[in-house]
Amino acid sequence: MKGFACAAIVWIVSMASVSAETRMVHSQPGAADKWTALQWTADEVNRFGGMPELRLPAGRTLVLARYLYYVSNYDVARRYPVWVAHVDRADSVLKYRGRKRGDWSRANDEFMPDAQVAGQSLKRKWQFATNESFTQANPPEIPVGEKGAEKITRGHLASNAEMKSLGEPEQGLQSQAESFSLANVVPQMQRNNAPIWAKLEDNCIEWAARMGGVSVISGPVYNLDPKGPVPMNRLLYTTGRDGVGLPIPTHFFKVVIARREGRLVAVGFLVPHRTDLTPADLDAFVVPIRKIEEITGLNFMPKLGGNDALELRADERWLGWLTETAGP
Repeated sequence: MKGFACAAIVWIVSMASVSAETRMVHSQPGAADKWTALQWTADEVNRFGGMPELRLPAGRTLVLARYLYYVSNYDVARRYPVWVAHVDRADSVLKYRGRKRGDWSRANDEFMPDAQVAGQSLKRKWQFATNESFTQANPPEIPVGEKGAEKITRGHLASNAEMKSLGEPEQGLQSQAESFSLANVVPQMQRNNAPIWAKLEDNCIEWAARMGGVSVISGPVYNLDPKGPVPMNRLLYTTGRDGVGLPIPTHFFKVVIARREGRLVAVGFLVPHRTDLTPADLDAFVVPIRKIEEITGLNFMPKLGGNDALELRADERWLGWLTETAGP
């Protein structure tokens, strides 16, 4: 890590599922009245319309992990982020193009547990995810295959590309390192992570350039589809080297919010956890935001009230906006 504030430290832990010396990445704690990332502007905060609400929080041990440019609401007992909220800015696309080599290489970054998540887990004698949780992580029901398309990888929700494209260089480097927190990661098959999910992340950067910035909420979905292939048709867990089982999502969601001509506009995506998808399939997975709310138990933009105009109609114009000539 880079040695900035909030960077990794070394903790000594006494859990059999992790090594005796485990590096942690620090976040700042938050609550419903102080839930935002540390470097969001007031306008970026307002675009979210309030912290996403979990309608049935009873019995959940949730940690708000707040970093420079993203926030993870992490379920400690179930070992997955319920949602991750982040922003992309109008100049993110230009910074991304210029932040490719040297210090911007991912070679020096490694996935690490969040210190808050680890602390809450140790307090309750619960297991928590480590980098080893994603080593040899495929359960028997999901063979890796010769070309590795089904290999379980560490799927960012606030992507490395987006996080390093924010702020001044020092902030971008810290944010890039923070994106490797395991509070920002879910199990994802390699060929679902790329190309389709990576394309959606790239789209967010492009939309931000065209609309002056976007606020984004992403997360895993556990909604069984009996007609779908594994892991969509049954709840499976990883089988990593440390023995910590992480639930494998059936789908992934993304809600993108922006302003266009002074008014809020939003779109939802519900992407199946399959390996046969391409970027050309994205338009098939545009859904009303209300549908994502129904299957996740989340309430997005709660400060906007019923919000039917934004949430009941799937606004497919977002895909068309990428072809417009206006932009940076």
